[in-house]
Amino acid sequence: MEFEDRKRKLEDADSADLEPSKKALQKLSVSGPLTQEDVVLYKKEAIWRQMKFYKLQAQEVKSELQRYESRFKAYVASHLLIESWLATVVKALGKGDIKKLDLTCSSKDAEALLEERRELLLDVFKSNSNIDKDESIAKICDIVALERDKTEAQNLHASLKEKITELENQLRELQMAKDRSESASIKRVQVNNKQKVETSDDNVNGSSNGESTPVEVKKEGVNEEQANIYKKELEDLRIEHDLVKAGLDSVTESLKAANVKLSNAEQTNLDLIHKLNNLDEPELLKSARYVTILSQNKSLNENNSQLLKLKDELVQKLSALEDKEGQFVKSVSTEILEENRHLKELLSKAENDLVRVRTVRDELIGKLAVFKLELEQAKSSKEILALNDILNQRLHKLEETLAAQFAPEVDANLEALEKSELIKRLQILSGELKDLESAFQETRGLALEKLKDFADKDGFVKKLTVEKNKADQKYFASMRVKDLLAAENKILKTQIAKSQELLQKQGDIEKAYASKIDIMNKSLTELKAIKESSIRETSKLYESVKSLTRHREGATKEISQLKEELKTISKQKEALVDELSDIKYTLGKLQGKLRATDSLLQKYKSNNTSSILQEDEKQLEALRSITKCSVCSKNWKNTAITACGHVFCDGCVQERLNARLRRCPTCNKGFSSNDLLSVHL
Repeated sequence: MEFEDRKRKLEDADSADLEPSKKALQKLSVSGPLTQEDVVLYKKEAIWRQMKFYKLQAQEVKSELQRYESRFKAYVASHLLIESWLATVVKALGKGDIKKLDLTCSSKDAEALLEERRELLLDVFKSNSNIDKDESIAKICDIVALERDKTEAQNLHASLKEKITELENQLRELQMAKDRSESASIKRVQVNNKQKVETSDDNVNGSSNGESTPVEVKKEGVNEEQANIYKKELEDLRIEHDLVKAGLDSVTESLKAANVKLSNAEQTNLDLIHKLNNLDEPELLKSARYVTILSQNKSLNENNSQLLKLKDELVQKLSALEDKEGQFVKSVSTEILEENRHLKELLSKAENDLVRVRTVRDELIGKLAVFKLELEQAKSSKEILALNDILNQRLHKLEETLAAQFAPEVDANLEALEKSELIKRLQILSGELKDLESAFQETRGLALEKLKDFADKDGFVKKLTVEKNKADQKYFASMRVKDLLAAENKILKTQIAKSQELLQKQGDIEKAYASKIDIMNKSLTELKAIKESSIRETSKLYESVKSLTRHREGATKEISQLKEELKTISKQKEALVDELSDIKYTLGKLQGKLRATDSLLQKYKSNNTSSILQEDEKQLEALRSITKCSVCSKNWKNTAITACGHVFCDGCVQERLNARLRRCPTCNKGFSSNDLLSVHL
């Protein structure tokens, strides 16, 4: 972007034209901690060094732009010369006028126009040519050799230019380093930092040795070391300058050798003209190259026919493979579907049989448990009845034994007793007998109740065991069902995996066939390209044979064209010489700048007075005025008007937009809010 200002331009801020100001910018404190004024001065000097660097870059860009403009003018002049020469040649040959090539047209239009011109020139040369091809090839080889020498010289020139740019960058870096070394504020900040480090080291150690070097001596030592470093760098730059100078000498020598080669090429061209003027038509027919070209054409036709046959065979094989693939896929898919259906039927049948068998088994297990319970209850009742009979029998036996033992004694005693006393005893015995009977009945009832309770509990326990057995059977049945389902699931997974493997194999087969088809298509396209190229080559060969049998005037015109090309090469050589002189001039300027910087360094070292600071202040003010808005002279330039390229502050531009004064203050050109662009200086 081009920056313009109504009050001051970039050339007005050159340091060589600035007058020294009447007062210094600011004074730097000598000792003690850094003040706010020291920090401000440090920042100002940094800005000043960066602005000097920007100024050097702007000068380099300007010189580069001038060089490119001169090259463009040379290219335009050569273009106009070639256009006029081509128009005169075509007009002299009676082919009419040709279209002029506009440099502002698109690349497609330019290529189309150049193609038309090439065809026109080929027609002209074919109609007026009678040249030996070997001779023309030798001539072209000489031209190619000259072009190679030219490209080598251009590459050497480009490498030298790159080396010069590297040297210029190193000079800029050295200039900035020298400015930093001469800056009093940087030295002041470094001294302050060293003092801080020394005080912190003393506080950590807890004691001072009382022997500290003065700050001024350190400053002088650092400055001497930096000066030695800069001297070494300057010596290295001088050595590189000598190397560049030697490279330039070698380039000039190579250019002289190229001139010698050009003169030799011109002489060979004259010899070729003489030979071409004395050529005969039978010599063309005796040319071995023509015979080889015909044999090559014949072999190419045979190869083309063989390739066509091979293509037909490959197409037939491909169609047969596609048919086989389709049949294989259909057969595999039908087999998979049939096997899957059969397995599903077997699985459903097995599941139905399993459910039926499990239901029958559960019913039989329940009936068996009931039968076992009834059998155990019958056994217990039989045992109770047998126990009751045994007890009755025992009771009768006891009664009989008692009756047999006490019968004679009772009878004798009863006979001795009286009737009343017998009656009393009888009553007492009957009461005791009733008590015994009641006690027996009670004990018997308790025994029966306990037996009944035991039987009930035993039945309940057996019932619980039956229920437990049923639950266990159901649990085991469910586990077996689970195992069966897991096995079926595993079988189904294996079947699915097999089907997926089959599908994957089928996909791999399809990919292989697709890759084969792609390879065949590529080979087919290559064969077509080979066929087309062979056809084109044969047509070109026929055209070349026809052109070689025609007149020899086209050769002379072509030689004149080659002379013109040689002239252009000589002009390019002169341009290279001019560029070398420009490089020497730039090297001289750089040496002058280096001497100026050395003198400025000595000036700063010898005389650090207020006049230099005043000059720096004047330069800073000039540079600051460039970056300030030209309307308000307060704010920085941060908004550019794309319609005209002028830069102002955002506040002034927005005020003009709000006041509907939509014209540039510098050039009075109209703009809108869409024409604003933020920039950062």
